[in-house]
Amino acid sequence: MDAQAVEQARGRLRRADKALYALKTATGYEEAEEAWSDFLLAASTIYSKLEQGSKSRGSSAGWYGRKKNERKVDPLLRFLHHARNSDEHGIERVAERGGNLRDLGGKPLMFNEYREHVITDVRDGTTGEIKLQNIKAILHGPSLVMIRVHDRGIYYDPPTTCMGKTIEVEDNSLIGIAGLGLEYLTKLVTEAETLI
Repeated sequence: MDAQAVEQARGRLRRADKALYALKTATGYEEAEEAWSDFLLAASTIYSKLEQGSKSRGSSAGWYGRKKNERKVDPLLRFLHHARNSDEHGIERVAERGGNLRDLGGKPLMFNEYREHVITDVRDGTTGEIKLQNIKAILHGPSLVMIRVHDRGIYYDPPTTCMGKTIEVEDNSLIGIAGLGLEYLTKLVTEAETLI
């Protein structure tokens, strides 16, 4: 692996981290949309840098090929990849403006704020029969919401798993998905450093 490529990938990782911080601390939709776009671009560029750097050695090329395949098959990595493509090359939104103005108790929610609730009983609307009990729910304030992304004629749904594990309700948001993506990308770049 070429050392300069890894150094540049590490720089893009820092940009992704800054974009995630900007996404988390955004106070309005425009700020959040810009941060999400920046995150997607930085994440994609990490792969581009490592691909170029892997061409210097056969073992690096094999390693990169496996990582590229992971991105094709893992729902979270695939979603980030196609969201970036759609954002960069298309005109459709890659996130929607959504969220709630108030929590279940009627208290106002700020931008990007979320509150956990436990819903004690979920009843059938017709019979009144209890269907579920003690369901953990997270209510998000105004924020960007994941949507299906469209890339080259194919739609990609928001991920429900990452590296074979179910994405927990706490992470099932745009910010949560970006956080899981950043964790993976950090490991990816660290692994690439061992191939120098």
